[in-house]
Amino acid sequence: MCTQQGFFYGLCVLLYLQPILFTITPHTYHTFRTAAFTTLCIIAATAGFLAYFGKQDSFIIINGYYNPALDAFFRYVTFLGDGVIFVPVVLYCLLKNRKYLVAVIAGILISTLISQGMKHWVFPHDLRPFSLEASGVIIHKIEGVPLHRLHSFPSGHTTTAFTVAMLLAAMMRNRWWGVVLPFVAMLVAYSRVYLGQHFVTDVCAGMAIGLFSAWVSLLMYRYAVKKVWS
Repeated sequence: MCTQQGFFYGLCVLLYLQPILFTITPHTYHTFRTAAFTTLCIIAATAGFLAYFGKQDSFIIINGYYNPALDAFFRYVTFLGDGVIFVPVVLYCLLKNRKYLVAVIAGILISTLISQGMKHWVFPHDLRPFSLEASGVIIHKIEGVPLHRLHSFPSGHTTTAFTVAMLLAAMMRNRWWGVVLPFVAMLVAYSRVYLGQHFVTDVCAGMAIGLFSAWVSLLMYRYAVKKVWS
């Protein structure tokens, strides 16, 4: 747990410094900055919720508040964090803005390497919420949604959702997308806890990794535009 906290706080320091380091074309810069600020607010609120209630109780609160309508909603919303969500984004870039493929491909690789690397090599034995059943905690389960057992930290779906949200926001001229897209990604994060797949710690880290991955990929995009296509 201490290692996870150290990772999260270190990443937050990097994200706090990003407005100083990040510059790009005016409309992309402002829209991405709006999305980054919104995401940081979501991360801060999630971290505050986690700090107040703790890892176990924060999970129980979210997973324990359920009804059939929410079951149906979140079992499908969670697919927005599946890796295949990158496919329509790539297709969009191929049709509308091929230069931006640099950012998208970089975002896919960076977010995948960080999240999957941490899952399988740094925290390979991190148990998912199912482990709470051993202590008598009743976990809300949805029929047809299997519960995974290992590789809990961080949440891959949340990482993907926030990476895609940030990359899409950077392509939009309307700054309202910088607010809407992170909140859509937040629904994916919430779904992972609601469905019993992750703790709040896992999704909080996934948010930070997604933002960090998008930021680095956009820096690479800016470099490629200046050096290759200029």
